[in-house]
Amino acid sequence: MKRVYIIAGAIAVVAWIGLGLVIARGPQPEIVVPAEVLWTVGPLNITNTLLTAWIVMAFLIIFSLIATRSMKLMPSGIQNFVEAVVSFLLGQVEDIAGEKNGRRFFMVIATIFLFIITANWFGLFPFFNAIGKTEDVGHEIFHELSSEHPEKLMLTAEGVYEENHKFAAAKSDGSGSLFYIKPNGKAVDFEVLAGETPGQAFDRYIVFLAETLAGFEPHHDIEHGPADPEDVKAAFALLGTADHKGSAANAPRLIAIEGDHGAQDSGAHGLESPTLHATFSGVDFEESQKLLLIIPLFRGVYSDVNNTLALGIVAFLCIEFWGFQALGFGYLGKFFNFKSPIGAFVGILELLSEFIRVISFTFRLFGNIFAGEVLVLMLTFLMPFLIVDIIYGLELFVGFIQAAVFALLTLVFATMAVEHHGEGDHDDGHDSHEGGHHETGAVQAH
Repeated sequence: MKRVYIIAGAIAVVAWIGLGLVIARGPQPEIVVPAEVLWTVGPLNITNTLLTAWIVMAFLIIFSLIATRSMKLMPSGIQNFVEAVVSFLLGQVEDIAGEKNGRRFFMVIATIFLFIITANWFGLFPFFNAIGKTEDVGHEIFHELSSEHPEKLMLTAEGVYEENHKFAAAKSDGSGSLFYIKPNGKAVDFEVLAGETPGQAFDRYIVFLAETLAGFEPHHDIEHGPADPEDVKAAFALLGTADHKGSAANAPRLIAIEGDHGAQDSGAHGLESPTLHATFSGVDFEESQKLLLIIPLFRGVYSDVNNTLALGIVAFLCIEFWGFQALGFGYLGKFFNFKSPIGAFVGILELLSEFIRVISFTFRLFGNIFAGEVLVLMLTFLMPFLIVDIIYGLELFVGFIQAAVFALLTLVFATMAVEHHGEGDHDDGHDSHEGGHHETGAVQAH
């Protein structure tokens, strides 16, 4: 019987892996560190991390309103859960900072913890990297190559090749359409090499288009060197022009300009092919075949270093505010102590440490969350439905730990900021026993 269970388990694992490889494996993911811009509203760039942050905020607000809509003296259901969470957090804060300071810090510390943990767990939803918008990369590449600043040609355009919309649930008619990645999408990329002229890059781009969208097989590799003239001519024969169709059906067509004067009169930025000795004003892509840049609509909030930096600055400002609130200008005494050379040196170190904390806050949270997203993304691509299941459990734990560490460090630094330095007692709300416990907790946490 034991052997039967082992065999059944092995078959289940193999079937689970096969299912993932057949229906859940999409294009190879592109790892991008900066958050992608979805829309621009005036001077504001709305990124996918910012959109996710708004969704997380809306979720917390709506959830809180629902939980407290009909408060009862004997809580139950959602109210009971919320009160248990708040009571636990308040108890932890008061254990470290004492009752007086704990209640002073609680709202900020609890908000930081709840927002970070919710944002981290939201980032683990499977659809986060599957639903998004697309941009027509093919036209963008030509536009960059034909720009008036060819020295800016160090660019890499990443796209997803979609044939007959086979891998898109919604029709992708161009820039801005919604998409959902389905199995076996083919990831392609075109990179402009250092030192290339626009014309040389354009010849490689012609071969690239024919190879990607028309099934052309070049005799020479175009990824690391210039295109072979024979390959360029053969690729052009497959693509053709908007007026003269090539031999490949549904392949993109090059839009030719008749003479240099025509280009100037039309105002178009022409791009000349050194091999073909002809000038083109653009590429006409068929609706059934496009090179699309995938921009996910959603992404983990703290996989963007801008968001972790913003939260670090908020924590820093709150700590300094509480320090001045509790000690007045005497708070500056721990930074500017000129009673002795040692005291002055220690004060400078204290002042530097206040600002270094912002960097520490920023990169600790960003590094852990971004690394976790990359790990989940790559394992999902390499082996769907298996190892990633284990990593998801680990990432749930990491999301909680990072929220707890950020909130705890903010609390500890705030507690240290309101202490009367150089005195035996702490704040007025502690007795001698509570003061001793409070100091030990702060030192250990720091």
